[in-house]
Amino acid sequence: MRRHIYALALVTACLAAPAVANGPTLPTKLAKMEAADFRKAAIVEDDNLEFHAMISTREGFRKSQKMTGTSWGDNHLVARIDKRSGATEYEVHQFVRYLGSRRTYGAVQFEGADGNLVARKVDQANHGDDICPNSDFNGDCSLTKNIVFKVDENLLKSIAGRSGGWDYKFKSDKVEDLRATLSPAEAEGLLMAVADYRARTSRQASR
Repeated sequence: MRRHIYALALVTACLAAPAVANGPTLPTKLAKMEAADFRKAAIVEDDNLEFHAMISTREGFRKSQKMTGTSWGDNHLVARIDKRSGATEYEVHQFVRYLGSRRTYGAVQFEGADGNLVARKVDQANHGDDICPNSDFNGDCSLTKNIVFKVDENLLKSIAGRSGGWDYKFKSDKVEDLRATLSPAEAEGLLMAVADYRARTSRQASR
């Protein structure tokens, strides 16, 4: 695998995204899930003392925590709705557990809504509260990391219309790239849950 060093500045590369033969596959159960499943399982946090409401697909599907090789990961989507303006921001949240020394991922690459390859800085990359050594494994430490990057609504609609998973890759200049995939049904389910929230709050406001 070729390795690249990416500056932390935001970069958008208008390059045709190549076909990936060795990309990750969706777990069988996840691949069979429909948008309605994620819509039903969506977690809505709407505190009247907060300016933003949050909708998450975190509980829609949880992968079994089985290490394959040196890492294990799970992901979900989050929508943050500004209750004053109605503006909505969308985020991909990636959790990863791995063996070895601490990893650093500064950038993410993915196929945009227009089919071009996009590379940009991640919005958050936080190490977990890990203690090393720990009891999970003998030898190498078992460490965790939470990575977040933003996507827009057009991209989520594009993902929802795909026939297979949407791949993305976290880049590092020190360790192997981390590749993951997102279910189209999960993207569509979040959009449906956001629409439900907007309709519900609109009805409440009109009373």
